[in-house]
Amino acid sequence: MSIKSNLEKHTANWLKRQDQEGKLNKSISIQRKEVWDSEKKSNLIISVLLDIPIESLLFEETEGGALNVLDGKQRTLTLCAFLDDQFALSPKIRVKEIGGYPLVGMKFSTLPESLRSKVLEYELSISILRPLEAEERATVFFMRNQAVSLSKMDLSLVVLGEHAMDVFDRFCGSHFMLDTVKLTEPARRKHTDLQVLLQYLILQQRPEMGFSGAEIMGFCDDIKNGEAELPVDALNELFAYLDAALTEKRQYLKKVHIPAVLSVAQAAKSAGLPAESFGRRLDAFFARLQDQAGYVATYASGSAKRTNVQARVKFLSQILDMEDPAPVSEGEGEGENKQPERRRPGRPRGRTSTSASAADGASTAKRRGRGRKRS
Repeated sequence: MSIKSNLEKHTANWLKRQDQEGKLNKSISIQRKEVWDSEKKSNLIISVLLDIPIESLLFEETEGGALNVLDGKQRTLTLCAFLDDQFALSPKIRVKEIGGYPLVGMKFSTLPESLRSKVLEYELSISILRPLEAEERATVFFMRNQAVSLSKMDLSLVVLGEHAMDVFDRFCGSHFMLDTVKLTEPARRKHTDLQVLLQYLILQQRPEMGFSGAEIMGFCDDIKNGEAELPVDALNELFAYLDAALTEKRQYLKKVHIPAVLSVAQAAKSAGLPAESFGRRLDAFFARLQDQAGYVATYASGSAKRTNVQARVKFLSQILDMEDPAPVSEGEGEGENKQPERRRPGRPRGRTSTSASAADGASTAKRRGRGRKRS
């Protein structure tokens, strides 16, 4: 493998033009999502305004003349977004004024002309590679990020490769994942959606494995090498089944539960259980979660251990043999989040508001009577 590249100098204004013309691909599948917060973004802009050199960017020229951002995605996103007025400088920036001009809360368009020119004319060092094969691209990204603190899931994107990541991206963007599971944006930036899908596939194909970061990366390597399967048709059918079973967001669909839910849903579908019936049984199980001590113990600690993972599937599989319950009423189905009913000490359950008021009135009258006798 021989990687050829040219080191070029371009201004931030050139970068902006490439972005506006649609020539910058900032979202290749092996790249991380946007992870910088406003403080980090703002301090990059301050570095530019102070003429502090920033690390070089690494782009790949495609056959069509576009540019894939291989390294420096966060810096590229930040510069393009600031020049497009998409964020203001954070109050947490290290330097709050330059040349007597205040910077906090300023967008590009509100900066003095001299500072706007400084940003536009800032010179970037960009290494541009010739067009690469998918394997070469993954290798370049991996080697360039050796010194970066990437999570196991970040590295798993590279290990999987672009073809597999394109498939997973489609499922992560499905109705079930976006609307029924509805992970938070920070969780999606950490690739939690991809993580739970990989964990489900591990349950199906490698039941002897757990869910540790190293085990997930090893499984990704197996997918890439063809030793593990990426069953697209089966996943499409499973997600259609779940869409019919659960038509809206469920609070209990959390990271620790989703792989087991997917696994038991696959078993229910294979057994011919109607989707609506599966949905009602699942709701009933999690509505009574506080009574499922054995299940709760499997994720109270060591949730990624193989024994706990398998135990969650075993406990949840009991719904396959239960009688079909009545639909869970609104507000139920969230047993692990429900708060116990609060009541005043000494007041029996079931007392009507009228009797309660009468009892309170009698009690008050007695206290007043005692007070008059003492006086």
